[in-house]
Amino acid sequence: MPDSLDTMPRVSIVVPAYNAEATLERCLHACLHQTYPNTEVILVDDGSIDATPRIAAAFPIHYVQQQNRGPAAARNRGAAEGEGDFVAFTDADCVPAPDWIEQLLAGFEEGIVAVGGTYGIANSENTLARMIHKEILDRHAIFQGQSPRTSHLALHEVDFLGSFNVMYRREAFQSVGGFDESFPHASAEDNDLSYRLIDAGGILRFNPRAIVNHYHPARLIPYLRAQTRHGYWRVKLYVKHPNRTTKGDRYAGLAELLAPAMALLAVAVALCAEAGRLFGRRSPLPPAIEIPIMLAYVLFCVWRAVRLTFRTRQPRMLLFLPVIILRDLARGLGMLGGLVRFILVAKGAH
Repeated sequence: MPDSLDTMPRVSIVVPAYNAEATLERCLHACLHQTYPNTEVILVDDGSIDATPRIAAAFPIHYVQQQNRGPAAARNRGAAEGEGDFVAFTDADCVPAPDWIEQLLAGFEEGIVAVGGTYGIANSENTLARMIHKEILDRHAIFQGQSPRTSHLALHEVDFLGSFNVMYRREAFQSVGGFDESFPHASAEDNDLSYRLIDAGGILRFNPRAIVNHYHPARLIPYLRAQTRHGYWRVKLYVKHPNRTTKGDRYAGLAELLAPAMALLAVAVALCAEAGRLFGRRSPLPPAIEIPIMLAYVLFCVWRAVRLTFRTRQPRMLLFLPVIILRDLARGLGMLGGLVRFILVAKGAH
């Protein structure tokens, strides 16, 4: 690393925040205490109505306030306010490791337009949070074509980087227009930016040594609500990028796309069978069709839970099975809403 600040690339660290009083102090403290010295921290307050402004005022950062427009717009605003050659993003519920910026920068070389990293866990005392974290680590291992035991060892070219832990070359970020602000929630806007950078000829790299600790969801209902939102906006993502509809990306592959549809189909079949029993009528589907459909989905869920258990070597991950089922249903309902809005209503408008 160069010795002089004058010869070091400048990094703008952008943190979007909305009602982030519970976690913001730890986040900003971590951003300001990086081992890489040539940084600036920009907090974009996206219309918070809690103590976020008061907490931000206690830190030597560039504070920007705007009306609530969503994290994509907040990130773009922060990037525009910054002066860095590179723009790094994390979220207000994340606590970056001290060498976070240093590790992201280490992944850049000719042709690399963005480098991202992985999650640690900031609320390991919560069971649901621990399970979600273990699944994410397993996804990141698959992402790199590795096992959970070796996934921390190597840089890897990827086709998606999450906005919770990512750094872009400023010129590449600006050349594709930054985040698409028509995604108003934290869902699919980072996929969209990754796809556009790749389509423009850029290369994305994943560095598992770049870590931010995250407050993972600790309560089931808010988690499922977020998953419904993810399903909804993923439909918009695939309408915008139809060439990825049948494959997704390596982080969320074809199985993750099929699971919500399979869950809804299995529930619909079960409801039809139960309605037939209650009203003394024959089910529209014969048992030779009903049973295989429901059994196929159950076996698919069991397979995912068992695979996760073996890959993580955590027997308690079997308890994640009901969460997987409920999450599939939540995403499926969100996708149904997305299909109505972004396909049926859009076609009717034309």
